[in-house]
Amino acid sequence: MKKKNDRERTFLVMTIPILVLFFCFNTLPLIKGFLFSFTNFKGYGSYDWVGLRNYIDLFQDARVGKSYLFTIKLAVVSTIVVNVLSLLLALGLSSKIKFKSALRGMYFIPNILGALVVGYIFNFFLLIFFRLFPKCLEVWEPVCWPAQAGPRWLLWLCVHGSPLP
Repeated sequence: MKKKNDRERTFLVMTIPILVLFFCFNTLPLIKGFLFSFTNFKGYGSYDWVGLRNYIDLFQDARVGKSYLFTIKLAVVSTIVVNVLSLLLALGLSSKIKFKSALRGMYFIPNILGALVVGYIFNFFLLIFFRLFPKCLEVWEPVCWPAQAGPRWLLWLCVHGSPLP
């Protein structure tokens, strides 16, 4: 038998746990769900094997046919609309028009807004933390902000934008 080198061993050590987790939390539930589709299981209690009766009932129901038709129509229409709008936007961003910079800005704003909202949320939580935590520390060790705060003063400065507490 061929002896494995360190790189192959590291690969196996990193890959096998992920494969086990994937099987346990993705593949196994998928297989169990597929097998339960052939039973009359309600999610609790006992169940009996009914075979293809669930699928026959499913495809004989008119509501299911209408929902499949609606889903197919929605997929086709949304694919066409998204591709047409994407092509128009790409043409607008790469053409020589007067408002090309404004169009690029409007296109890029949603990317910035997500990070901005997350920043404000963290600012809110850190503001609460920095207002409550020094008061808790005063029980054990009096802290004079920012003179004796050490590295905490830098965090305060980053969160609030001013060195004053």
